[in-house]
Amino acid sequence: MKLELRHLETLRTIADQGSVTRAAAALGVSQPALTAQLRRIEGVLGGLVFARDHRGVTATPFGEFVLARARVVLAGVDDLLAAGPYELAGQAVRVGSFEHPVVVPLVANLMRAFPEARITLQTEHFVRVLVDMVANGRLDVALVADYPGHELRPQPSLGLEAVAVEPVFVALPAAHPLASREEVELADLAGEPWVLPPPDGLGWPEHLLDACGRAGFTPRARYQLIGAGVRGELIGAGHAVSACQALHDPGPGVVVRPLAGNPLWMRQVLVWRPGFAAHVPALLDSARAAHAAVAARRPPYTTWLTRQP
Repeated sequence: MKLELRHLETLRTIADQGSVTRAAAALGVSQPALTAQLRRIEGVLGGLVFARDHRGVTATPFGEFVLARARVVLAGVDDLLAAGPYELAGQAVRVGSFEHPVVVPLVANLMRAFPEARITLQTEHFVRVLVDMVANGRLDVALVADYPGHELRPQPSLGLEAVAVEPVFVALPAAHPLASREEVELADLAGEPWVLPPPDGLGWPEHLLDACGRAGFTPRARYQLIGAGVRGELIGAGHAVSACQALHDPGPGVVVRPLAGNPLWMRQVLVWRPGFAAHVPALLDSARAAHAAVAARRPPYTTWLTRQP
């Protein structure tokens, strides 16, 4: 058996769905058939891509390596199939981003800065994929995040510059005993059930796990999720807590609080391909303006900011 694009699609679907059963339904095949196909794919690759338990599947370290590269390959094929006259004429700005509240205003700013260009947007949880796509020319620019001890380093294949540095806060159920505090000690969350995402390839949740270790505990990761929607529902229903971006807009039943001593930080970084360097000043202005506009509408962040020396 040779590895084909459809096999990479299969791996991506299983990872996105979190279980072979749900992936089988999404792909329109039976669960036993998909399980057999997965075993054949892992046999070709030479290692287990997923660890399986009663809750579903999670990527192994080898699987994270495989999935990151599979996503790059599939995104490249999608770009090739979707290329139109704008892309072929160099009149497109291909933007990538992680999930962050500034994404939509950033795109709006870019449309004003480049009125003749067609702006496209791709979001990814696996931020390392976005960096790789910029480095190999699949994207023109991407907004990504890195963390202390896991900083993205300059390299010849891409330029980078920080847009903003901000703390990481915590999202709590509104009825939680700690929700009434102005700030929360990380150690006070030691016994809570946590929502954690799979690794993004640029230091999260590793930075969180390091900070929790310094606070004397390992978070109980009861839920492993990528999408913010289900995470918000779990927290609002009182089932979990989660680290969150300082500019996070909480949904019903959720409050956002700073962490005492600011043990967690994130940096928003704009990365671009070398041929796009002439547009960087406008891109940075657009990204920083978007961040400032969103930050001004987030009371937990603005209140935290006034308390800083």
